[in-house]
Amino acid sequence: MPDVEPSEGKTWIERYINAFRYRDYLLVWLGSLSGSSSYWGLIVARGVLVLDITGSAASVGIVTFAAMAPRFVVPPFAGYLADRFTRRSVLIGSYTANMILGIALTILVFMGDIQLWHLMLLSTLNGAARTFQMTATQALVPNLIPRSVLMNAVALNYATVHGTRLIGPGLLLPLTLLANPGYVFLGATLLYMVGLVFVLGVRTRSSGGIQKGQSVSAGIWEAITHVYRSHNLRMLFLLIALHCSLTMSIESILPIYSRDVIDAGGAGVSYLMMGVGSGALVAVLIIAGIRTEWAKGRLLLVMGVFSGISLLGLALAPNLPLAVLSAAAMGGSQSGFMAISNSMVQSLSPDTLRGRISGLNQINIGGTMAAVNLANGFLADAKGPETALYTLGTFFIAVMLLSFGGATLRKVYSAGTPQMQTAASE
Repeated sequence: MPDVEPSEGKTWIERYINAFRYRDYLLVWLGSLSGSSSYWGLIVARGVLVLDITGSAASVGIVTFAAMAPRFVVPPFAGYLADRFTRRSVLIGSYTANMILGIALTILVFMGDIQLWHLMLLSTLNGAARTFQMTATQALVPNLIPRSVLMNAVALNYATVHGTRLIGPGLLLPLTLLANPGYVFLGATLLYMVGLVFVLGVRTRSSGGIQKGQSVSAGIWEAITHVYRSHNLRMLFLLIALHCSLTMSIESILPIYSRDVIDAGGAGVSYLMMGVGSGALVAVLIIAGIRTEWAKGRLLLVMGVFSGISLLGLALAPNLPLAVLSAAAMGGSQSGFMAISNSMVQSLSPDTLRGRISGLNQINIGGTMAAVNLANGFLADAKGPETALYTLGTFFIAVMLLSFGGATLRKVYSAGTPQMQTAASE
């Protein structure tokens, strides 16, 4: 963590981007912006390519699942490495791996030899490397800024996670107009290369509390025990898992939704993802300026409810413009919920365990999304994309209403979690 904290921003603009005052945080943020833009661009490009090759939404779901499946098993090991070695080194390794994978995918597409199993394998490896990237980033961010700026830093970081659903497909969309789809994958590879350049400039060297000789299993078990014994962390983990599985697992639905419901084809998927990203970007920038705990708690409840409602809006949309508007509402509510809930998780986590706890939380986020994305592809094929969206949205609205009946989460919604503020730099 920086030794000297600049004075708090006096203008509203400085208040909302205060974390950018810290050089290493800005470099990590720019690296995440590039890497996440590439990831979401690849999600769209691979989905469209698979649908063209197979004509099956289920196949799109399988490839999307392959990209997210590593988050079932990789995060605890990524968290262990982020606590054992310097988090900067883990970041550099993840960007390098994804750049190499992007080169391989680009060559296959340009050669015209790409097959479904190629996409499944490369998607799996891409997802594994991204898991290391996200886990190390979440563990490193609190080391780059003072504790008082943590909410602002986490929210801005979530702008790169969710806002790049707009930037990534938007940057790569013009390349879809070229004759060979290989240009799209080349563009995604270049974005990973740019991200690597940024993280190479980071000077901060930080790691967690893994002792030399401590086994991987013992290190991971230490984090699991901490989460289980902390009632607040345990309830937040459960709520995040349900949110990600029921409202954020729609990537496998979008290609068939675009084709069959709004008749927009492959370009429509890019527009929908850009709508999600634009809403996410606006939401997290607003949340970045929020400082009071009671406001965070109330917004967590509101954003959760609207995450479910927005899926119903997308299912009801009769055309592309209204679908994009619904997607923007979806992106804003989802990213707002995730920014607030994850800032709470980060501030509850002592620095000695933060990498491993971040890794466990990645299972919550990506592991559940992977499983439900796979199921959603089959559900969209069997019952239609509208039914899939109705089902997911209705279930999560019910989850939020029921969660208000629990004492722990009701207290969070009404008053926030002020006790967490003191845990950020343990």
